[in-house]
Amino acid sequence: MLVEVPDLGILTEGKNMRDAINMARDAIGQKGITMQDHQQKVPEASAIEEIDVHAGTFADAGPGTLVAVDVDFDAFRREYDTRSTVNHGHQ
Repeated sequence: MLVEVPDLGILTEGKNMRDAINMARDAIGQKGITMQDHQQKVPEASAIEEIDVHAGTFADAGPGTLVAVDVDFDAFRREYDTRSTVNHGHQ
């Protein structure tokens, strides 16, 4: 499944709906904390009724589904920092 997060210019994909949502959440979290680290303002989410799935990047790939994805940047940062430390062999 192809995923677009128009407010953040993110394109990603997942093998099914659950995976696509998880990939979107991860991409949003990474982009959001990077923006915060660079003192950039993370844009507010567009109102769901303002998003046209027929006008998105993947509109020609087939019917789209609009899904709201929640991300707590503080919680994501704690989890991401833990994953980064473990992935680099530190404890």
